[in-house]
Amino acid sequence: MSAKKSHKPVRMLVLVGDQIGSNCLSGGKKLSILEKFRKYGWDVTIAGVESAVQPCPYAVKLGLTAPDIDCFVDDVDDISTFDAVSVLPGPTHNGLLESPAAMTLLRQAAESGLVISAWCRGVRVLAKAGVLQGKQVVGHSDDQEMIEQAGGFFVGHDHPPVTDGTLVTGARSYYYRAKNADAIKKAVDARS
Repeated sequence: MSAKKSHKPVRMLVLVGDQIGSNCLSGGKKLSILEKFRKYGWDVTIAGVESAVQPCPYAVKLGLTAPDIDCFVDDVDDISTFDAVSVLPGPTHNGLLESPAAMTLLRQAAESGLVISAWCRGVRVLAKAGVLQGKQVVGHSDDQEMIEQAGGFFVGHDHPPVTDGTLVTGARSYYYRAKNADAIKKAVDARS
């Protein structure tokens, strides 16, 4: 009789700034980013700097609401309890960019070999954390200079996701949402 291998779900820590993009929120024609992660069977923890995150102006126009925050970034003491970290898209990442705890978490995740991903403008958070050195990066074209100053190689904005080691970056979350999420899943599966 063979013993069954115990399979625990992937633990994904998602970091949100002061506003969250509409592609993260339920209510559209496509699965949202968070719905996609949960469809994989992942245990998703949403961490923010504030007790609440606001939907971006476009999401408000669509009548979408932001998810509840599960915990504060400052309360995550052990990044090794997660398999991956993803910085979700939004028009700004105020709070995260100024958070020493967020910067430390991302650096620890990179040092531990966790899968790290960022969507669109979320790449600027990775740049500030210093985890882009020598990596190919897809991001918003407005952030090209920041990516390059952080030692990353800017691939473009209108580009499918790029995986470079355990780093996955993507942009144009509406168009490439499924491809970005699948690239993250592939990186997580390769690490298992």
